[in-house]
Amino acid sequence: MRALCVLFPFAAALFAQEEGAERKDPVILRRELLHALDAQIDADATRAHLEARLMLDRIMPLPYLGIDADPEGGGMKVTKVFPMTGAMKAGLKEGDVILAVAGEATPDASALGSAIRLRSVGGRVPLRVLRDGEETAMEAELGRRPEEDEDEEEQFPGLFPGAPEPPLPWKLDLASDRAGDTPLAIEAVLAGHGHPGRWIVAEEAGQRALRQADGDPTGIRFPIALVKGLVCDDAVVTVRVRLAGGDFDRAAGVVLRYRDTGNYLVARVNATENDLRIFRVANGIRRTLPGGRVEIPKDDGSWHVLEFRADGPMLSATYDGKVASSYDTYLPRGGVGLWTKSDSVSDFAELAVAAPERAAGD
Repeated sequence: MRALCVLFPFAAALFAQEEGAERKDPVILRRELLHALDAQIDADATRAHLEARLMLDRIMPLPYLGIDADPEGGGMKVTKVFPMTGAMKAGLKEGDVILAVAGEATPDASALGSAIRLRSVGGRVPLRVLRDGEETAMEAELGRRPEEDEDEEEQFPGLFPGAPEPPLPWKLDLASDRAGDTPLAIEAVLAGHGHPGRWIVAEEAGQRALRQADGDPTGIRFPIALVKGLVCDDAVVTVRVRLAGGDFDRAAGVVLRYRDTGNYLVARVNATENDLRIFRVANGIRRTLPGGRVEIPKDDGSWHVLEFRADGPMLSATYDGKVASSYDTYLPRGGVGLWTKSDSVSDFAELAVAAPERAAGD
């Protein structure tokens, strides 16, 4: 319904054009309409996310004592007591050392946080407190944790285990896969519209390659071959590519930090545009990143080397010595894969993923 409301003024503008009013290029109208729709979609998504958080606060509130504390003397030394909280009402003071909550020892922040969160809002918990060198018993009522705008990883450091290190270096081995089949190490996904990609092992003159062989000419069609189970933050991907065919497009690329079909980074070459670009796809919208474009020579149909590097926020792509560089902080981590566009029939060989080399001390 909201999207329809956005459409009405543009429909009126189109109707006015037909009545002989000053005409506006339809490409400009489409762009204005798309921007208006994007703004409405973003606003709706933001509203839905905030409403979901408010709902969770109502049905699953987090218990809250109301202090800041640091480890000291086998417990947690109170460094701040927040007003209008159970801690203040119970009489806790700065300098008190909380030794236990409901009988559970609290030698560190993780133990204290867990002992509080596993209780109920409104419940009363006994505290064992060290004050001025003497132990004393206290009792506090737990309130609701105030709403925060940080994500859970930032609010509760140490609670979520870090992601496992990826098995690098890694190489795609096609020797055990049958020609014409999709390799076992590859998962085919489709970004955009059209036919799913047909990723197969192709063999010519004794050399094996991974080929995207489906020639669907849908324009907004991006077949992706994801490496199963490979998730990285920083990585260097190298692959030999050949733009083997395509009437509308002849493109090939490397994907890094893939979150889903609407969010990933890609470095791609395109023979119809004769350029190398670094794109960020965010919520399905593809944009060339600043500095992320360089012209390349006209394709000769032979094999070339494409490299895509992500090291922290810094990105670089290299194609036969031509380099495009940019940066991104929106996508810090994700999957690795290969990419094509529209009806491109593209070959990939010797795919390898490694960790970036860094100078000593980095």
